[in-house]
Amino acid sequence: MGDYDKGLELLRLLGGVEDPAVLQLFESVQATDFGAEAVAFVYGGVYQRPGLSLAQRQLVTVAALEALGYAEAQLRFHRTAVTNVGGDLAQDDETTRRLRLIAVHTAKGGVAPELADVLREARDAGELREAVEAILHLAVYVGFPAALNALGAARTLTSDEHRERA
Repeated sequence: MGDYDKGLELLRLLGGVEDPAVLQLFESVQATDFGAEAVAFVYGGVYQRPGLSLAQRQLVTVAALEALGYAEAQLRFHRTAVTNVGGDLAQDDETTRRLRLIAVHTAKGGVAPELADVLREARDAGELREAVEAILHLAVYVGFPAALNALGAARTLTSDEHRERA
């Protein structure tokens, strides 16, 4: 699903550096092959999906990492990345608020009843697709199980939306 060259180009843009520290980390533990696969999948694949802008992806990532509370180096990187892609950490429109809440609830396991509430808000605003994309994006930051749990909450709303259209 990924492309290393596209991923490396994006990683350099996000970090604002030619030689990303994450690649140095993989190299230092003799896992350059894993580093290349990670860059290809995450930055060359997941980040290339439609549905969210780069700035939205970074704001969602920052919200999730803040909720996790233990990834300070990654949080610093992604806070910088927000501005490097033209975003604003102080952005507070309704769409961003919903995406941030989805990120927080997904990071905390994707099972909070509040997640269903904010997903319903997103659906009602015509933004359920963006909400689902945010959850998919977060799988690489908060873990696959948490993202699957959050997708389970979204599934009900997606099913409701399909029934309403029929």
